[in-house]
Amino acid sequence: MSDTNHVSINCVQSLFDTLVDVSEGYEELVQRADASIRGLIRDMADQHEKDIAEIDKTAKRCGIELDSSGTLMSDVQKVVVKFRDHVSKLGPNVLEAIAGGEETVVKRYDSAIKDLPEDHELHTVLTRQRQTLRSKIGDLFSAA
Repeated sequence: MSDTNHVSINCVQSLFDTLVDVSEGYEELVQRADASIRGLIRDMADQHEKDIAEIDKTAKRCGIELDSSGTLMSDVQKVVVKFRDHVSKLGPNVLEAIAGGEETVVKRYDSAIKDLPEDHELHTVLTRQRQTLRSKIGDLFSAA
């Protein structure tokens, strides 16, 4: 396997870790969010779950095994959500913070896409997912 392949796989794994971590944080957020924004947050959580499954399935088809355990950041995100809920209610004001956090996920997509050949199946999947995420981020900013 060439260095480029290792770099590509590492970038995809980094994106995958980020998605797993964010997804776990969303589960806590959905439980604690105001009813007025719960649907938007549930939609983001569902999208991330769908994307994780699709990346994993596509990677396996391409002979890449991704680690789905995530990182310690998922625990940190859960603590931040709980803390924020105690300090202030998780109402519409939190949507802008969520959208800003999702911008970090977009950067992970950018890195993974950049390091994959354009004709690679994962490149196609990640590019489409990134476009969907950008649209959903716009929805969050609009609702904030």
